[in-house]
Amino acid sequence: MNEDPRPISIRQAVDAVTVGEYECFAGGLAAPDDPRPSVTSDALLDDGMRAAIEGRFARRFGTFDARAVHSIWMKWYLNVFLPPVLLADILLARKVPVMLEQTRFIIADDGRISAAMVSGECQDTTDVDPFVRFESLIFGHFKPLIDIWSARTEVTSRVYWSNVGNTFEAMLRRIELVSGTSPRLQQAQRLLGEANWPDGRPNPLFDAVHYVTAGDEQPERRRRVCCLQYLLPDRRFCKACPIEEARHNPVVTAASV
Repeated sequence: MNEDPRPISIRQAVDAVTVGEYECFAGGLAAPDDPRPSVTSDALLDDGMRAAIEGRFARRFGTFDARAVHSIWMKWYLNVFLPPVLLADILLARKVPVMLEQTRFIIADDGRISAAMVSGECQDTTDVDPFVRFESLIFGHFKPLIDIWSARTEVTSRVYWSNVGNTFEAMLRRIELVSGTSPRLQQAQRLLGEANWPDGRPNPLFDAVHYVTAGDEQPERRRRVCCLQYLLPDRRFCKACPIEEARHNPVVTAASV
């Protein structure tokens, strides 16, 4: 439990948790005084950005299914953005201000989002219900982003939301492995098992991941909805691919594209 009720800055929150075994998640959030150029969400996956991102894959494959590319690009963003937000919540009881109108995006030369620039102080959420803690993240950040991205690409919102749920669940598992379980962690995990928000809205993270056990083997982690990565010409499958063919092929991630 956080015993210091004083507000802390984004930088303080991120620096406090992205250390040791979590150091690989440093840099995903940037403070508003970061000197690097940034853009608003309106610029994400616009015509110019899609051309730059797709050009990278075109140089490797020639022709390809753009849906896979856009889904992978979003997964790259999730791997940058979600871990420090969840670490701040679980380990520090702090909610990072992530409403989309408060957020700008720092874009790397290769078209990836290298950091999300967020403004304001981290709110103390000690003893706050998890649906309150994560409402701005789910409905104030991801929902409008996914509305934009699904309108600008041929990837459905269902796939984009599945990407969010998959990364959310995977990061919670990582925190449990490194730091152990806790009431806050268990509360966050509840979000994945509830079909609706308390006010009746459908929960877009519901049942994003499940575990399959065959005989005496270790449970296999699988997504409910495919991320479409396998549509690239090299037929690579993510580690949690729900497609049966993936069970009989080597697993290769998209990180090296």
